[in-house]
Amino acid sequence: MRFLAVLALAVICAGNVQAQEERDSVRYSGGFEFRDGIYLDFRSFRNNAPSIPFAALTTAQGQRVTDLRSTNGKLFHTDSTGQSVRLDLDRSWGFCDKGVVYVRAGNGFSRIGLMGSLAHLVFDATYRNFDPYMMGGSTTYTVEEQRFLDMATGAFLSVSASGIQTVIAKDAVLKEEFDALSKKERKKAETIFLFMRRYNDRHPLYFPVE
Repeated sequence: MRFLAVLALAVICAGNVQAQEERDSVRYSGGFEFRDGIYLDFRSFRNNAPSIPFAALTTAQGQRVTDLRSTNGKLFHTDSTGQSVRLDLDRSWGFCDKGVVYVRAGNGFSRIGLMGSLAHLVFDATYRNFDPYMMGGSTTYTVEEQRFLDMATGAFLSVSASGIQTVIAKDAVLKEEFDALSKKERKKAETIFLFMRRYNDRHPLYFPVE
């Protein structure tokens, strides 16, 4: 009896914690307002709190930045000592410009095409193929790639059966349904995206309130 009482208390406490988290957060929807600025890491994005606000950025000439995508990475901001410091945009996690979130991936920054607890983005990536028998020694080629972004961990996952399994392993119902499919069915793109949508429906994405 004592064990059941402790278990019941634990369930109630967990429910209270979850309820408190939801009260302190807002559920993501299409009209959600992301704050403009640069995210130095994933956590600043998840807090909707840019590490460096858009208004604090200037060009090399000291002018206000009007479009992050056209700066060629030449950005400056004022540090805590009042000094103008060069900011390497390519070393940041991503940025938000005019309410649109871009993530560092592949050859540059790519927009998150589908936002959710399991987000999706497409980007171009260039690779070098070294061949000692070729006159030039190597060739380069560019391919279009896609990734899932797990909003719980910040991990980029392959858009594949193994990638989706990594996430839905946290959902016993979806995991059981996915595991019940044949190996061939699990590898189909339509199956992978179906479970992505179902996971997002069952696990809404929340951001902290102001």
